[in-house]
Amino acid sequence: MAVKFWWPSSMPAQVVLVQNFSVKIANYATVLGMSPAQLDTAEALCSNFVSAFNVVEQCKATMIAMTKWRDEVFNGEPAGGTAQAAPVFPVVPANAYTLGTVTEFFRLRDRIVASAGYTQAIGEDLGIVGATIVPVAPDTVTPNLKTATMANYWVNISGSMQGADALRVEYARNGGDFAPIAFLTNTPGSFQITPAQPNQPESGVIRAVYIKKNSEYGNYSANYPVTVS
Repeated sequence: MAVKFWWPSSMPAQVVLVQNFSVKIANYATVLGMSPAQLDTAEALCSNFVSAFNVVEQCKATMIAMTKWRDEVFNGEPAGGTAQAAPVFPVVPANAYTLGTVTEFFRLRDRIVASAGYTQAIGEDLGIVGATIVPVAPDTVTPNLKTATMANYWVNISGSMQGADALRVEYARNGGDFAPIAFLTNTPGSFQITPAQPNQPESGVIRAVYIKKNSEYGNYSANYPVTVS
């Protein structure tokens, strides 16, 4: 069965993984055949990563505070009064960091997985194996949409694509049959309804179904009433 790639795509999630690894790796050092020096190196690697991330986040927060301080200096009241002290950026120790931390962490992970004492349970606890991808049953997939009407008979649709290739939107005038009106490959998306009577308001119902590999996928959505003009 397929599994997700173990390394998260977002940096905050990466930090959570590395912090979890740092806290737990000592519990498995012996069974994984890690020497005290190797354990120290692994923990320092994690500290290097987390610290570098935190320094940048602190600098971002300080920059926001600096901008607010500048604006107070420019426009604060009372004019001529003494401004508060400027925010101070964090002090980053010189030569305290090593390069290629992520590359080194990947190499450490590969050595752990190749260790004779390694087990799937260890990998899961350390967060260095991806979660199993459980296929979604098509009969459980239904578009959940939000609609908004705009001027000149335009309708906007938003909602998750749920991994589908496209969304086929159908429209039925009041008392009429459904017919395709739009084919969206991402959301939100907009389309225009041609009224039965030009320049007159029109009411009807919209529904949609996902398309995957050129075939309908899952169930039709609920019917969404719209009035356009």
